[in-house]
Amino acid sequence: MADAKRELQSLGDVFGSPVEPADAEVQARVRRVVAAHAHGVEDCRLLLEALGLLPGPTPIGH
Repeated sequence: MADAKRELQSLGDVFGSPVEPADAEVQARVRRVVAAHAHGVEDCRLLLEALGLLPGPTPIGH
């Protein structure tokens, strides 16, 4: 799982974050899709955190 975390951090470094956040409806749909396709709870949490869709003070890598 450490490699996945590193790869997600690299994606953020390459592409940066969007200028404005998606609206609440889009965020909810993304959360549902990620949860449906994640390999487990930790995988889901890691992906949502990397996408900036988990509540919390800092995103991955900061």
